[in-house]
Amino acid sequence: MEITIICIGLLYFLSHYLTVVYQKTRIPDVLILIIIGILIGPVFHLASVEDLGVLGQLFTSLALIIILFEGGLNMELANIWGSMRTAAKLTVSFFFITAIIAGVLLHFVMHYSWLLSFIAGFIMGGTSSAVVLPMISLLHMNKKPGTILVLESALTDVLCIVFVISFLGSYSTGIVEPGKIIGSLISSLVLASALGVGAGYIWLRLMNWIKTFPNTQFTTFAFMFIVYGLAEYFGFSGAISALAFGIVLGNYSKIPLPMKFKDQLPDGIITELERKLYSEIVFLLKIYFFVYLGMSIPFESSRFFIIAMMLVGVIYIARLLATRLLVREQDITWEDKSIISAMVPKGLAAAVLAGLPLHYGIPEGAEIQIIVYNVVFISILVTSILIPLIRTHFISRFYFMFFKPRVIPIIGKEKGEKPAEEAPSTTDN
Repeated sequence: MEITIICIGLLYFLSHYLTVVYQKTRIPDVLILIIIGILIGPVFHLASVEDLGVLGQLFTSLALIIILFEGGLNMELANIWGSMRTAAKLTVSFFFITAIIAGVLLHFVMHYSWLLSFIAGFIMGGTSSAVVLPMISLLHMNKKPGTILVLESALTDVLCIVFVISFLGSYSTGIVEPGKIIGSLISSLVLASALGVGAGYIWLRLMNWIKTFPNTQFTTFAFMFIVYGLAEYFGFSGAISALAFGIVLGNYSKIPLPMKFKDQLPDGIITELERKLYSEIVFLLKIYFFVYLGMSIPFESSRFFIIAMMLVGVIYIARLLATRLLVREQDITWEDKSIISAMVPKGLAAAVLAGLPLHYGIPEGAEIQIIVYNVVFISILVTSILIPLIRTHFISRFYFMFFKPRVIPIIGKEKGEKPAEEAPSTTDN
C-alpha cells in the first residue's frame, strides 16, 4: 500500500515534467503515460485492472465526464455553430467509413460473418474524447478546427453505442431494424442535449442561492454528475449531456435568457479560480486514466496485434482522404487539416464496447475484445507520434502539398479573398 501511494505521488510530478518534455520534444505525455501503464500491467504484472475492480471503471467514467465538461466550458457558441456542419459531415462519414473498412478486413482475414464484422467495425468507429481534448489543448489549435474535433469525439461515442447495441440485438434475433436504430440515435442525441441544456439553465437559476454557502467550488461538478447519471439512467448519452451542460455554463452571457434573470447572476458564473481548479482536476484525472488504459491493453497474440496494425494503417489512410474531401473551409489552415487527419485515436468507448460481444455469448467475442484493445493502443501510439511529425520539415511538406490551399490571384485581394497559405519554411526543424 505504501509503495502504491508513493507511485501515485511520483506520477503527478512526472506528468508535470512530461508537459515540459512535450514543449521541447513534441512527444505527447499521453503516450508515455500509456507506456507506463503497460509496464505496470501486461509487462511486469505489478498490478492489474482486476485489482481495482469496479473502482477502475468508475474512475475512467469520471475522467471522461469531467474532460468533456471542461471542453464544453471552453467552447464558444460562435465556433460551435460555425463548426457544426463540418463536424457532422466528418463524424457520420468517417464513422461509417471506419466500420466498413474494419468490417471488410475482419470478414476476409478473420472469416467472421458480415454482421459480426460490422459490429466490430462500429466498436472502432469513434474517436476518444479523453485523448483528443488534452492533445488539442497542448497543440494550441485554432478554435474552429479544435471545436470540430471536440464535437466529433463526443458525437461518435453516441454513434458507437447505439449501433453496437442495436446490431448485437439484431445478431441475436437475426432481424435488423433500421427504424429502431435511427430512433434510438435521434432520441439519444436530442434528449441528451435537451437534458444538458435544461440542467444548465436550472443550475444558473440556483447559482445565487448556492453561492451563499461556503466551500462551493465543487458543487458544479456534483450537479454535473447528477446530470450525467440521469442521462445514462434514461438511456441517453451522458457524454453529450455533460458537454451541453458545460457549453451552457461557458456561454450563459450569449444565450438569450430573460434580462432580469441575467442581471441576477453573479459576475463570472465560473470564476477564474474555479476554471484553474477544474483544469488541475482534468490534469490529475488524465494522468491516471491513461495509466489505467495502458494497464488494460492485452498482448496475448502477435497475430491479433498484426491485424490491429493493419486496421489502424488502413483507417489512417482513409482519414487522410476523408479530411481532404470533407474539410474544405478556406479559413482552416493546412496544418490544422493535417492535425484533423491524424486525430483518430480510439479510447474508453471502444474499450468498454469491446467486451459486449463476449457478454452476449458470441464465440468470437474474446478475439474481438483483444483486437479492439490493440487497436486502441496502436491508434493512440500512431496519433501521438504523427502529430509532432506533422510539424517537422519533411512530413510538413507532404501535408502542405496534400492540403495545398487554392491559389488566389492578386486581383482576388481586392474582393476580400484570403490569399494562399505559404509552404513550410525550409528552415523548419
